[in-house]
Amino acid sequence: MTKKATVIAPSGALYIKLGRSGSWEKECLEKGILRFGYKETPLDAARSGDWNTVWQAWFKRRGDAGTATRDLGQIRNFFGAGKEMLWITLSNGMLWWCLAKPRVRMHKDRRGTYRECVDGWHNTDINGKTLSSERLSGSLLKVQGFRGTICDVKAFDYLIRKLNGQLLPQVEVATKAENEMVECIESLLGLLTWQDFELLVDLVFSNSGWRRVGQVGKTQKTIDIELILPTTSQRAFVQIKSSAGNRDLAQYLARLEESSLYDWMFFVWHTGRVDEPPEDKGNVVLIGPEQMSRMVFDAGLTNWLREKVS
Repeated sequence: MTKKATVIAPSGALYIKLGRSGSWEKECLEKGILRFGYKETPLDAARSGDWNTVWQAWFKRRGDAGTATRDLGQIRNFFGAGKEMLWITLSNGMLWWCLAKPRVRMHKDRRGTYRECVDGWHNTDINGKTLSSERLSGSLLKVQGFRGTICDVKAFDYLIRKLNGQLLPQVEVATKAENEMVECIESLLGLLTWQDFELLVDLVFSNSGWRRVGQVGKTQKTIDIELILPTTSQRAFVQIKSSAGNRDLAQYLARLEESSLYDWMFFVWHTGRVDEPPEDKGNVVLIGPEQMSRMVFDAGLTNWLREKVS
């Protein structure tokens, strides 16, 4: 039985910058610690929660009450946040999170203090999905613009849903509708003539950046569409079958061995089952009915398909 992931339910969340310009990120992420500057902070006073003494020390250093108060707020967060507080940071295009042990220690380089993470830093949600920045809301990412070291995470509810792999009800409805549409597209693909299916494949690849340099079908024995990717000059050919099986793929793989002109081979079909190619065929991409349906949807060709089979 698969172990159910533990839901994350912290009391709050804080964003922390790990060093100036991320200078401590590598150390912290690898060692499972949170580093904090403000090395002039009276350590005993901060550990004991004597915030008046800490404020006085920073007021003396800053010469401005407002600045000293802002400093104190970040220091209190670092020293006083409990083990139920969630910590996040952003590094290398990913969101990282952890829970921290309460004890604050002086770092060996004497440039500040640190706390140990409970079980290291994590860059995935509880289901193992990577927390890539490009898939995060701007309401959360804007914490990167904070000029200090530690700040509250205002988009707390969104963050917790993201870490727990949960969707807003509106997003769930939209996702369900999208998946239903993709399933409908798959059923429509089988209604296309082989000529229209070839044309559809051509349109999908053109939409993704590939440029056709050979005619669709008929011109060469083993090539249905010959493509080039202008940005990298990579060449590919697309083999298109209305109905396909493992025997068909094996024949084309054998023919691929005879040619050194192409960087990629795409094998596309809409009916039948084809197993993945051997591991040493890393330049062979299989696009079956399910993936093809998703590509048609993403390319905005649903109306084109519907009109072709109507």
